[in-house]
Amino acid sequence: YLAQLADAIHFYGAKASMEIQAATKERGYYVSGGLMVPGPGMVPGQPTKELTREMLTEIKENLQDQVKILKRIGYDMCMLHMAYDMGLFGGFLSLKTNHREDEYGPQSLENRLRFLNECCDAIHQAAGKDFLIELRMSGELPEGAGFTIDDACQMAKLVEGHADILHVHAATGWQAHCMSFEPDTPNLWMAQRIKESGAKIPVLTIGGYQDLDEMEDAIATGKADLISMARGWLADPNLGTKAYEGRGEDVVPCVKCMRCHDSDNYAQHMQCTVNPHVGMEEAIARVPASQGGKKVAVIGGGPAGMMAALTAADRGHTVTLFEKTGELGGELKFATYVSFKWPLREYKDYLIAQVGKKQGVTVKLNTEATPDDVKGYDVVIAAVGASPVVPPIPGIQAALPACDSYGKEDTLGNEVVVIGGGQVGCETSLHLAKLGKKVTIIEMQSEIAPEANWMHKEGMMQAFAKAPITARTGLRVSRLEPGKGVYAVNGEGAEEFIPADTIVYAMGMRPNTQTVEALR
Repeated sequence: YLAQLADAIHFYGAKASMEIQAATKERGYYVSGGLMVPGPGMVPGQPTKELTREMLTEIKENLQDQVKILKRIGYDMCMLHMAYDMGLFGGFLSLKTNHREDEYGPQSLENRLRFLNECCDAIHQAAGKDFLIELRMSGELPEGAGFTIDDACQMAKLVEGHADILHVHAATGWQAHCMSFEPDTPNLWMAQRIKESGAKIPVLTIGGYQDLDEMEDAIATGKADLISMARGWLADPNLGTKAYEGRGEDVVPCVKCMRCHDSDNYAQHMQCTVNPHVGMEEAIARVPASQGGKKVAVIGGGPAGMMAALTAADRGHTVTLFEKTGELGGELKFATYVSFKWPLREYKDYLIAQVGKKQGVTVKLNTEATPDDVKGYDVVIAAVGASPVVPPIPGIQAALPACDSYGKEDTLGNEVVVIGGGQVGCETSLHLAKLGKKVTIIEMQSEIAPEANWMHKEGMMQAFAKAPITARTGLRVSRLEPGKGVYAVNGEGAEEFIPADTIVYAMGMRPNTQTVEALR
């Protein structure tokens, strides 16, 4: 299979690279002896024994065996991963794990990189200098690891002649796979600092790149030599063609939800919020698309309705899109008001722009389609969305559904209780807290946002730590006192009062099935 994969990559004129790992045959050995510290793929507190010199030699020989196989079956290069203390190479670099007393110890940066450079040399010896080595490292590491951006600049010079391309990652996984809680291109400054230090090795920057103008500027101004993209290509497999044609406005925006990273792609197939074809391309290709010629009504101008209209028009149908409000966007309109939802806002604006210029799509705003309106159409697609679930709590009429709180923030009080600690409740709370409001989340379960993708949740919790938010779990709201607060019952049955000027609830959404059945 790996050989077929390399052939497929070459078929499209690209180079094939494979990440390989440096590992020991015997368990229980690491860079130094002692207790394992937290890190990717590590078990905190696990006792370890220090790698012997013989084991270091075995590791180099094992890497040589791996690259000989890779080269034989068609690969052009390999990658060694040592970002955020990852793997053996990251373990040698970090002062948290490297306590050796030999020439591989922490006494100098040269020592900490010695084993890495020896492994790179061994790989080149086995596979040739034209078999390139990509090295993925962090531009800086968390406090205690003893590695700053200045050290990264020195490292770039120390690995010259050993590795061939330097990937500059962030300090932690959730920063490296940057989400909407981070500003756009948050890792570029590290690549720029290394380039400005005079390092000769080609420097690659990583971190949510997709905007063609931003990437062009990064290369043209010398901030980086190369740009890495994964999510950008998953969201839009035609990104390269659009780049060549100068169609940046037509690139499907990645919403940085981390569904691809956290989906069941390890067991079944990768998933993408904005590209449902990911991982199912061959199966979808076997289903013949409609040949066009039909008159199609799409009810609802949210993301589902807009995407349905665009897809039907692409297949040659004539589409009328009905939207009951004065603008397209549906539930994504909330992103207009939320600072950390800028990727969703960009996606909403992208869909609206695509609908606006699509031939064969007529949009009727301020039109709530009735059964009479859709008579005469060959197909009706009902994309009418969902409405907030109103919990049966005494006094709930005085509270506000989360989706109705956006755009009305100035009318809310300074002390807010949010009932429901799912992802919607948490993100609403974070939005209000960033506006200076004191927020308390009340959640029945033992944790908040249990349904969120784990990487997205990690980024959200980092943002929570900087905001005036209190999360109360294991509480069930019993009644509301409008303008004063809520009463909640804990696991022991005791009731307590939590004051609030404003009460918001986020208890889930219910499909608008009655509207659908009326149209049916």
